[in-house]
Amino acid sequence: MGRTKERRKIIHQPSTPEIFDCISCMPTYSKLLLDQYPNKPYSVFLHGLIDINFYNDRNEKITIKRIASDFKTDAAKVTKWLKEIYEQLFELNRDKPELFRTNGVKVYLIFQNYDSYCYIYTSLPVLPREFETIRFPFVKAKVGTDSFWVKKVEHEIVEDTVEVIIWLEGGFLNKYREFALDKALFQDRIHFMDVFNLQPYEIDKELKMLYRN
Repeated sequence: MGRTKERRKIIHQPSTPEIFDCISCMPTYSKLLLDQYPNKPYSVFLHGLIDINFYNDRNEKITIKRIASDFKTDAAKVTKWLKEIYEQLFELNRDKPELFRTNGVKVYLIFQNYDSYCYIYTSLPVLPREFETIRFPFVKAKVGTDSFWVKKVEHEIVEDTVEVIIWLEGGFLNKYREFALDKALFQDRIHFMDVFNLQPYEIDKELKMLYRN
């Protein structure tokens, strides 16, 4: 199988409404951010969104223009604030993970979809198993999907602490495809570096050629 030295990366570029939807689905995160940084340029705006529950009690579609009008500002400023809020939520999660880990098992979630990825420290009531599916709308603006399947679960032990690391792959699971890939790797019919250098659809094409009979 030929090697691909370079390939075009598929990086998700979110729209502002998509970012707003992600923020609005986790209001608790925004409250944590506001508690930690009450004097940011967007703080009054974020406080207002929290007060109206991010419009979650309304059925109509909420546009950025509508938000700007309600807060008596312009759409460009709302766009800037929402992007800053979203990015700083991830920064806060990275810098102070204990704020996001309450009851349950402490986990480190790694989300990947094509070449987009992000990670979140949180806690879960139970650990998901390999091949189970998880929906997490908050990360959609980062990776382009909110649906994932569990690729791997790893337990890392350091002295008296244990951290569970969970790798999550975007999209829908095809178990036959994963078994076929493992078989091809074991038989050296696909090079292990191709898993990193090729897009999933390119690997799928190779697998279909290998096992078409």
